Amino acid sequence: MKPGLPVIITRTQPGNARTARAVRAMGFIAIACPVSQVVRSRAVIGADGVDALALTSANALRAVRDVRPLLHLPVFAVGEGTAKAAREAGFASVTSADGDAEALARTIARDLPVGRHVLHLSGEDRAGDLAGMLEVSGLRATTRTVYRTRLARGLTARAREALADGPAIVLIHSARGAERFLALVNAAELTAALARLEFIAISERAAVPLHTRGLNVRIAAQPAEGSLLAALDELAKRRGAP
Repeated sequence: MKPGLPVIITRTQPGNARTARAVRAMGFIAIACPVSQVVRSRAVIGADGVDALALTSANALRAVRDVRPLLHLPVFAVGEGTAKAAREAGFASVTSADGDAEALARTIARDLPVGRHVLHLSGEDRAGDLAGMLEVSGLRATTRTVYRTRLARGLTARAREALADGPAIVLIHSARGAERFLALVNAAELTAALARLEFIAISERAAVPLHTRGLNVRIAAQPAEGSLLAALDELAKRRGAP
């Protein structure tokens, strides 16, 4: 157990709650602080002319009004969390790339014949040009924006307390999430607390805004939730937490 060690979780809901449960189970003090709010379009999506779906976030599925017309399509998901959401939604053929957008593009290009049409259901903010990478591999790709995120109104009360009280660990799942966390800290006039924080980012790309500020950042070995949590456990051990 790691009593007294606060971990601030910045990802959006409902992912924030899932990460918090995992962090709490590891013995840390989990502090939810979603830096973004998801606005879903509730779009109607058809499957005409589509051979497969690509998902870079589970939020994309939640944003679709009715997934039943799509359930016969194979799904390629960026990671296991998104793959699990697709299976729970009723998709029978689901492949996880266990990585980032580049890993997803490689997985799709490996499994689909040249010329097939991939529909990428996505948020407004995208990490990497998945459609472009697929087209380079000889596939046809269409990106449909089905949700967007907006800056949260502020830090949660518990996050403000943790920042004011002393050292804490902050988990970062995306570059936009890092930017928004820094913006919320600045708005709360707690910028001086940043020097006391240790950040763990899910990828080098996610860490870029933190590197720009010269902050203390550790990068997960793989761009996946499991690796992020493993890096958290390793950091705690190095800090000497019981």
